[in-house]
Amino acid sequence: MIKLDDSEEVGSVDFDNADEVTLTNLKMAILDLAQRNNVPVSFYIEDAKAGGFLGETHSALVAYHPEHRYDYYNIAMILQKRGSRGSISVFTTGTSKQTNKFARSEFNKEWRKGRSMSQKLGNAAASAVLNAGKSKQKLADEQAYYDILLEIIGVVLND
Repeated sequence: MIKLDDSEEVGSVDFDNADEVTLTNLKMAILDLAQRNNVPVSFYIEDAKAGGFLGETHSALVAYHPEHRYDYYNIAMILQKRGSRGSISVFTTGTSKQTNKFARSEFNKEWRKGRSMSQKLGNAAASAVLNAGKSKQKLADEQAYYDILLEIIGVVLND
């Protein structure tokens, strides 16, 4: 279950002729354009819930990098229809190992300011262990994947 309250909405698109749009044909259109551009992408369907105990539950089409399902963010798309009008909201969900490593590293750098030398050394050692494998190149590659995938989704939704 995706908790939309813990996810970040990155955009939405409104459109007409909603009766013709399903998560399945959205998936096929994204997959087709991604394959034509050599962008790896896989999908699954997951329930997504907004609000608390009595909140609304929707089916979400979730796109992810097949080699990084659990260490890149996933992109969840929620389709809502109101008569002949529809909208698709796009969210990032899950976790990103590289983003988390960079966030921890930056937090620890700030924390060390004004601390004693022993606190600085202890924090730096712990930070080095926790952030092993941190790579600016991996983070840049990950961000480039999100940018390309979101652009593909945008092209599909705006056609």
